[in-house]
Amino acid sequence: MRIVFNFLILLFAGVLNAQQGGSTSFQILQTISPARAAALGGNAIAVRDGDLNLGLIAPSLLDSTTSGQIALGYTRLFGSANIGHAAYAQHFRNFGTVAFAIQNLGYGEFDMTDETGALIGNFNAGEYIFQLGYSRPLDEKFSIGSNLKFVYSELAEYKASAIAVDLSGTYYDSEEQFTATFLIKNLGSPISTYREGIEENLPFEIQAGVSKRLDKAPLRFSLIAENLQRWDMTPEPEEEITIDPLTGEEIDNTQGGFGENLARHLVFNTEILLGENFNIRFGYNYNRRQQLKIEERPGLSGITYGIGMRVAKFHLSYARAAYNLAGVSNHFSIGIKFDDFRKA
Repeated sequence: MRIVFNFLILLFAGVLNAQQGGSTSFQILQTISPARAAALGGNAIAVRDGDLNLGLIAPSLLDSTTSGQIALGYTRLFGSANIGHAAYAQHFRNFGTVAFAIQNLGYGEFDMTDETGALIGNFNAGEYIFQLGYSRPLDEKFSIGSNLKFVYSELAEYKASAIAVDLSGTYYDSEEQFTATFLIKNLGSPISTYREGIEENLPFEIQAGVSKRLDKAPLRFSLIAENLQRWDMTPEPEEEITIDPLTGEEIDNTQGGFGENLARHLVFNTEILLGENFNIRFGYNYNRRQQLKIEERPGLSGITYGIGMRVAKFHLSYARAAYNLAGVSNHFSIGIKFDDFRKA
């Protein structure tokens, strides 16, 4: 087995283990591409305002106002890694809204070595999602939706694929400007694995969120609960109990507790809505901060921010998400609505 490839697999497993508390594959299913979602703490499933980018994440947010939209996005991650997406939505009367999307996560180019460490070439690594979304209203306030996703991963000559489904339901009260969404993500199974006999797991997750736009202030607040399928989100210590060498007393190394676990499930975000053409966005992801911060210098880990603006006929979004002192991700998205050109 090539040394570099083995290191790459271990690295991916370590990252996923830190994020989920267990080993999963297909990291593209957990990586956020749309800039608006990235600016709002990495999650914006409870905002329904005709944004196709958000409908790609929670399909029940798709409706007639997302029809005729094109959404494009690009994010530069760490090193040579990057992620991009392209999507289109169309509403059909008496049927519902359909959305098509393609997403690509590229890890960059790597050196390939033999067992002695000698360089024998290079290889690329990447993952892809081909997604079909559908949503329809049940009545004036309730809508349901689903995403069907085919996932393909290629790491040198090692390849894996999977099929996954997202299911969501949204309640939206236009008079109260209140939205609530329940989402089940990545319910599915691998089709093929990197190596025979090695099981690949999908990052299954349950989420719920609410948002409220204030009547007398240009603000929208959201609260999202992530990873509802498991309560304990704290990392497992190597040893739950150790002995203090000076006093001989037992030291409890477990980090759990009701307050700590509750906070690790929650994402807070807000949007400052300065008219229809300019928004300022902020988000705070406590669990991300606890996982990735450096204790001596936590910095802005877990804090995200960005802006959204309309320039001519184009809806532009930018986000900056801080992970730790090692780096940040910069997200860019553009939305095009054909209705804007017809009105001109």
